[in-house]
Amino acid sequence: MDISFDESAAWIRRSQTDMKAFLEALAERLEQGMPGFVEADRKKDGLFSHHQHLVHLLVHAGEFDYHLNFDGTHVETLRARVVRGVVLKRDILSLGDWLKSLLQDAAAISTEMQAASQTLHDFLLQ
Repeated sequence: MDISFDESAAWIRRSQTDMKAFLEALAERLEQGMPGFVEADRKKDGLFSHHQHLVHLLVHAGEFDYHLNFDGTHVETLRARVVRGVVLKRDILSLGDWLKSLLQDAAAISTEMQAASQTLHDFLLQ
């Protein structure tokens, strides 16, 4: 199946528009779902615009910090291993791998917090 340049260009434009909306929805969901773990930086779309778009997302998840940078066209994602505030290693990941890894770490944090909450509950009721 041959795809013409015009069709390819149309898909690229559409994916850029979709990506902008997708990333904003992702940032909002993470900010609401993981308060205190997420930092989002946004930039106005233009000098007089009231609309903003996500330019950087940082999620602190255990020993990793997850960074997402968006320049309006390209998405760059990386995971940094952080120990006592020092970055030991950075891994550039595809967006799909970045999301999978973030979800795994978020689940681990949730499990840890549930266990701590249950332990505290049991202790206080003794």
